[in-house]
Amino acid sequence: MLFSVGVEYPSRDGEALGLVVPALCNDDYVCFGAADSEAQVKTMATEAIAMVVEEMVSNGINADSIKDLGPRAYRELADYDHCDGWLLLDVDLTEFMGKPKRINVSLPDGLIQLIDSRVKASQGQYKDRSHFLAVASRHELEECGV
Repeated sequence: MLFSVGVEYPSRDGEALGLVVPALCNDDYVCFGAADSEAQVKTMATEAIAMVVEEMVSNGINADSIKDLGPRAYRELADYDHCDGWLLLDVDLTEFMGKPKRINVSLPDGLIQLIDSRVKASQGQYKDRSHFLAVASRHELEECGV
């Protein structure tokens, strides 16, 4: 899932960059983080997102119900005026979407070969064929607003 991450740059040397994930900030939860350098922003934001989503799921909230409005929408909100920049971060929430269930799917040989080639070339972005299909399915569902 794509998450908008607001970044607040430090006013002095030796201070951390502040991070906020508005999609995970509501009446019951907040998602803040910090990074000592720009190189750490992605790692620290991903870690903060995973911790908050894990807490939400443990409290009965469905990870599929999380919606991000996008950086343009959050820039307009006074709550995020402190953010100097924004980025979109793709975080895999598969582990929070419930227990895996085996299904039987038939696909043409050529398509399977293309999928397997993409998985192999992804340098770890996709764990295996099933993970690739889950990511592709989620992307398609997000495109149609589900």
